[in-house]
Amino acid sequence: MIKDKLREAAKSIGIEKIGITKDENLTVVVALFPYFVAGEQGNIAMYARARDYHKVNSEKLGVLCRLLKENGANTCKIFVDNAARNDREAARLAGIGFYGRNNLLTCDEYGSYFTIGQIVTDLDIESDLPNEQTCKNCGKCEKVCPTGALYGKKYDKSLCLSEISQKKSELSMQEAKLLKSAETIWGCDKCLSICSHNKNLITTAPIELMQNRIANIDLSNIENINDAEFRKKYAQYAFSWGGVDVLRRNLMLQNCNN
Repeated sequence: MIKDKLREAAKSIGIEKIGITKDENLTVVVALFPYFVAGEQGNIAMYARARDYHKVNSEKLGVLCRLLKENGANTCKIFVDNAARNDREAARLAGIGFYGRNNLLTCDEYGSYFTIGQIVTDLDIESDLPNEQTCKNCGKCEKVCPTGALYGKKYDKSLCLSEISQKKSELSMQEAKLLKSAETIWGCDKCLSICSHNKNLITTAPIELMQNRIANIDLSNIENINDAEFRKKYAQYAFSWGGVDVLRRNLMLQNCNN
């Protein structure tokens, strides 16, 4: 049975959480990729401290695509952060995650420290049941959010430090003020770190995400390099896509406090 073969192949390359849903007449294979490292601190969000997950996820999903084609698929497309269907909703429908109050997807095994990838194929595979689980609704994420982006079970993207810290265009006075007092220069893990579903979480990151990690960047690391040099030096990390000016701006704002 192709579904059993798919799960077995996924497990052999380190994908433990995989589910199936449908999008019109197509099959959507959804996979979770954990990245948590216990006890690690830094000013870069944890998901971006290792090799770019877009590349890692795509490589692993490529293995599953080859299996699907060997079993009759004519089309097989890989998506990581660029699918037509929202990754989190696809994962929920595929039965492998549920929404937290912080607007992030969560699962029992990884908490909310994981990224998501999808394969869309014309091969017909039986769907899994949607995940109807709910979060503990403790409200801790709302209380810890430093900018008030989370309130009343709602999420204001414009106030999210993760969004503000990655913004390439000029910051508003309000955005600069929020970022100036932040503990991060790229992304934000505040609502993840306090989440009840992440309590006592052990390291889940696979071996390929444990190598050459960068948890912190100081102004001295990037103050005197140009964008080309920056992208070459940090090419394997997800935070490099924004260019050196974004991180340098963020660091300079925060250094004004010192």
